[in-house]
Amino acid sequence: MPMMMKIAFLKTRLLLPVMVAVASLAATAHAATPGITGPTFNLTAQPAFLNQPDGSTVYSWGYGCNGAPSGFAPAAIAGATCPTMQVPGPTMIVTEGQTVTVNLTNNLPMPAGNTSILFPGFNVTTTGGVTGLMVQEAAPGGTVTYTFTASKPGTHSYYSGTQGDLQIEMGLYGALIVLPSNSGVLSTCASGLHASNLAAEAHWGESDFRLAAAAYDHPAT
Repeated sequence: MPMMMKIAFLKTRLLLPVMVAVASLAATAHAATPGITGPTFNLTAQPAFLNQPDGSTVYSWGYGCNGAPSGFAPAAIAGATCPTMQVPGPTMIVTEGQTVTVNLTNNLPMPAGNTSILFPGFNVTTTGGVTGLMVQEAAPGGTVTYTFTASKPGTHSYYSGTQGDLQIEMGLYGALIVLPSNSGVLSTCASGLHASNLAAEAHWGESDFRLAAAAYDHPAT
């Protein structure tokens, strides 16, 4: 086989998995990341052993729910629970413009010391806790409260602001989803190109797991 034909054949073989993956994404156009709804969240930071595929367990730290959350999203989800520790931490879902309150209780082992949460991109005020290097922290057994306005639609990260090289690596991180509030410009994604979403949903018999009509304040997102 000539060299150029071999290269073309190899490229085709490499592209096939990508094409299959793209087709799979199109078939799940209404999927969304599940999470807990606020705008008030009661979280705990604590240790647990995480099960691995080979049957072993790994000791980790993580954020979790300190009591039952306000609710779960998307609406189509059933039987949802929020454990007291998970990695990544619970995905917190709020709407643009809401005042978000996060109460963090430090249930880490005493030798771990203080812990905290950073919310990059937001102007956060704190109540209680003790002074830390980057943010107010919760001492062992203590609680600190973070408050901010959800001013930026999209998906954001949150993570420990205390001994980040240790606590983030141990599992203290998660995601915050801010849904857009500008309903005046948002469509239901049911016409034009977006109509393929409805076709995929009907074909696969799936529920609509979207969190919102769009990801940002723009109907095409």
